[in-house]
Amino acid sequence: MALWPVMAPADAARGATALTVTPAEGDTLRALRWQARPVLVLGPQAQVRDQIAALQAQAAALADRDVVLLTDGPGADALDAGAGFRVLLIGKDGGVKLDQSDPVTADRIIALIDSMPMRRREAR
Repeated sequence: MALWPVMAPADAARGATALTVTPAEGDTLRALRWQARPVLVLGPQAQVRDQIAALQAQAAALADRDVVLLTDGPGADALDAGAGFRVLLIGKDGGVKLDQSDPVTADRIIALIDSMPMRRREAR
C-alpha cells in the first residue's frame, strides 16, 4: 500500500487542483509502467520547486493524461542529474519521451503526450 500515493494520483486528481508529488522509489517506474506517464523533476531544490509549480498550474490537464510527478529519490539514482537540473517524461511503455535540462512548460508536455499514438487511442 506504500506505493498507492504514487500509483493513484492521476486517477484521484482528475478535476483536482494539484497533483501529488512523490519521491521516486526503487521500483516506482516499473510499478507505473502501462499505468501512468511519470514526469521526473530532478536537480537543485529551488529549480525543482519552480518546475513543479509551473506544472501544477495545469494539474487537471496533466491528470487527464495520467501524469504523475516524481522528484529525487532512491529510484532516480539511475537517472542522476549530478548537480544539474533535469525534467524527464516517461511514457506508459517505460520509454523516455522527453529529457530536458531546462524548465519545461506544462503545455509542451501536454502537446507531446497528445501527439503519442497511445494517447490518441485513449482520447477516442
